[in-house]
Amino acid sequence: MSALLGRALRRHLIAGLIVIAPLTVTAAVLWWLFETTDSLLGRFLYPVIGRSVHGLGMVALLALLIVVGWLAQRTIGSRIIGAWNALLERIPIARRIYSAANNIVRTVFSREARPFKEVVVVEYPAPGRWALGFLAARAPEAIQQSGAEEFVTVFIPTAPNPTSGFLVIVPRSLVRAVDMSVDQAFTFVLSAGSVAPLPGAVERAS
Repeated sequence: MSALLGRALRRHLIAGLIVIAPLTVTAAVLWWLFETTDSLLGRFLYPVIGRSVHGLGMVALLALLIVVGWLAQRTIGSRIIGAWNALLERIPIARRIYSAANNIVRTVFSREARPFKEVVVVEYPAPGRWALGFLAARAPEAIQQSGAEEFVTVFIPTAPNPTSGFLVIVPRSLVRAVDMSVDQAFTFVLSAGSVAPLPGAVERAS
């Protein structure tokens, strides 16, 4: 009787963890993002008004973004942005940082382009060992000229932290597409392979 009760309690505990843990992690990340964003302007506003108003920094930041976006779509605003870009182009270190950040932001928030096109597997780090990755784009022309075959860039995330990983350049013929969405693949990596995609995600040759 006690053994049955113990197994039942363990099943309930695991079921509770499965439900609560993702919600807790999601809430913690969202709260951290809110606190971080709120403090960007809040640290300057709160001393001026004499007290801390939670969320005021977030509201001020959103208002600032809207105003900057509105100005950027006007003639005078586009001229100011053009002059600012020209100034940054004259500063060696700032030019590289700004250019990289600008390209990343435009890629992520562009409606036409997406950072990852599809989920693939490649033989990495050695033949016979397959790694899940994301097809990013066609490799740069300088690399294409090194051989007759077309090359592509593939980002291979690390588990359980997919924000870091390895960028590999491989011939397109060695890349195998996987019938899996990008969201499913991220979940698979985050769970370190313990959460498999829904049935029907089968591999197909590219």
